[in-house]
Amino acid sequence: MPIYEYECGACGTRVEALIRNERDVPKTCGKCKGKLKKALSGFSVSMAASSPKHEPSAACAACPSRGCPHSH
Repeated sequence: MPIYEYECGACGTRVEALIRNERDVPKTCGKCKGKLKKALSGFSVSMAASSPKHEPSAACAACPSRGCPHSH
């Protein structure tokens, strides 16, 4: 069952939700009652030490992690 992230359009709060069916989709923010929309979320990728050097891409420029071990 997938876990999705939702973001409030009013206050920017992000929440994660386990979605089993349409009834599980959150509609309103628990903090301000604003409308939630599905957000793009990152995912984790593990690279072995023996793997080739990571080549930065356009996505790396927008990465919130300033200390990315794969960008060196």
